[in-house]
Amino acid sequence: MDRDQIRFNVLRNALYHTSRRLTFDRWNRWFNFIVILLGATAMTDFLSTFGIDVSQSAFGVAVAAVGAASLAFDFGGKARDHQSLQRDYYNLLAEIEENLTPSPQDLAIWQSKMIRIAGDEPPTLRALDAKAYNDAIGATELYGPGERIKIPWLHRFLGQIWAYEGYDYKKLCELPGYGKSSETDHHSLPNI
Repeated sequence: MDRDQIRFNVLRNALYHTSRRLTFDRWNRWFNFIVILLGATAMTDFLSTFGIDVSQSAFGVAVAAVGAASLAFDFGGKARDHQSLQRDYYNLLAEIEENLTPSPQDLAIWQSKMIRIAGDEPPTLRALDAKAYNDAIGATELYGPGERIKIPWLHRFLGQIWAYEGYDYKKLCELPGYGKSSETDHHSLPNI
C-alpha cells in the first residue's frame, strides 16, 4: 500500500466510527429521555387533563421496558467504544499527514497500526462501512465518482442494525450502464 491508500483507509475507518458514535449517543439520549419522561408519576395526571386515561401500572411497565433495553444494549458504552476507536484512527491520520515523504518502513508502521486498531473493533456493519467509504472518496478526491459504492435503499435504512454479511456491494463503475455519455443515461445513474 502507498501513503494515499493507507490514508484513505484510516479516514474511512475514522468516519465509520464517528457515525457509529453519533448513532449510539443519539439512541442513549432518547432512551434516557423516555425513561425520565415515563418515570414521572405526574405524567399520568398530566395526560388525564387531556382526557387520556392511562393507569400508572402501564407507565411502570413502559419505564421498566425502556430502562431494561437501555441497560441491556448499553448505547452509552458503545458510543464511548466508537469514540475511542475514532480518536485512534484520527491520531494515526494525523501521523500520516505529518510525513509527506514516507519511507517503506513508515508505510509498514502505519499499516500495522491500522491493523492493531482494527483488532479492537466490534463487528463491522457493512452498509455503514460502504457509506464511510463513499464519504472518504468525497473527502479526499483520490478516486473518481465511479469508485463510489452503490448502497441499496434498504441497506441505508437498516444499516445501523443489520450487518448484511456476504452482500456483494458493487462500485458504480461495475454497474451496467454506468459512464454512458448521453444526457438521458446521466439522469438514470443509480443513487448512492
